[in-house]
Amino acid sequence: MKKLLVISLVITVLMSCEKDDISRIKLDKDYFPLEIGNQWNFELAGKDSIIAINKINGIDYYEFVNDYGTTSYYRKQDDRIYVKSLSKENRDEMKFDLGANIDETWKYGAGYVTLVNRSATITIGDTQIDSCLQFNFHNKDLIDYGSTIWLAPRIGFIQQTCQECFGSSFETMKLETAKINGQLIEFK
Repeated sequence: MKKLLVISLVITVLMSCEKDDISRIKLDKDYFPLEIGNQWNFELAGKDSIIAINKINGIDYYEFVNDYGTTSYYRKQDDRIYVKSLSKENRDEMKFDLGANIDETWKYGAGYVTLVNRSATITIGDTQIDSCLQFNFHNKDLIDYGSTIWLAPRIGFIQQTCQECFGSSFETMKLETAKINGQLIEFK
């Protein structure tokens, strides 16, 4: 009788659970830490800092400002990272899908983003960072449109490439320092 009770209890629990979306990867690490004060300082590109949380159209966005005075607004929802620029269009676009499968592609800006690697290794100086996500930004109709951004677990932005930037046809920029959730990280 006890076995029957246990079996019926297990069946009830299993039936009451929501079905997981098995088409998405479940994350156990934060690839895009959002907290006021977080900073990412890249060689050549300078520093991006989260300076505030702003409510725009009833939604909370983290305000990112870079060394060049450009501001963008990011939010995270269901392992997807959305960015909004305050322009005439005032669009909110998904930039990163952290739960995407390899080779999954979505529209972003003038082109598309594809998750091409879920286990990239980035080496900066003597430090090796494993399990990085690699996103390629591309547009087959524009020759000079293309870049790659890698996100590292518990750090976020770790490395990026830029086409036609800083007087070079192609440049790779690595993270020099980061301040994440109050902790300073230096790469040497």
